[in-house]
Amino acid sequence: MVSTPSIAFCDLVTDLLQQLLNTCKNTRLIICGTRTEFLIQLSAAIRTQSSEPNAETRHHLLTKTIGLLANSSKIQLAFCPSLESLRAYLAVFTSVHGAGMEAENLDRSQVLAILDLVALHATTTEFSAQGLSRTLATAVETASRAQMDLVLYPSSSDWGSGLWDTQVPLLNGSLRIRSEDGGWGGRGLPIKRVAERWFEFDQNDA
Repeated sequence: MVSTPSIAFCDLVTDLLQQLLNTCKNTRLIICGTRTEFLIQLSAAIRTQSSEPNAETRHHLLTKTIGLLANSSKIQLAFCPSLESLRAYLAVFTSVHGAGMEAENLDRSQVLAILDLVALHATTTEFSAQGLSRTLATAVETASRAQMDLVLYPSSSDWGSGLWDTQVPLLNGSLRIRSEDGGWGGRGLPIKRVAERWFEFDQNDA
């Protein structure tokens, strides 16, 4: 049974990968960026964690254990560096195994995870309630069609937890006026209110 679409939070992309590996579920992870950008982000995260006093010399994601190799084979990656490519990918998306899924796996939930969907809008004219709503609705429709659980993961590298409080205009291309406190004035609403129409927030991140 497909669960309600949700939004979780990961401090580092290594946390996201570890969480997906621990679920042991067939997963399609869509990275909203290029492969190179993701590898740089992943490398930086591993260095950050490896430099911590209590960290092991070699990060556990780099250790070729049987469990890690087995679970990693269940995760498929896709890279969508632009809003247009993401929407196009979702429009033609099918489940991880499609119609050829073996009978014993039919009852096992599959996961569609998307990293940094909201941030992908930031440099476009669709960084608005209208633009975000269109993409979020498309993602929900895609997951429902593929009968997969949908989870959005915004990384903290650029936005942090303040992402959801960011005010966006109602319509695409709306004139945005900077207020005295450095924020954006004019009529708008926080991104969290837009997302709550379709998604439940992880209680630890709300």
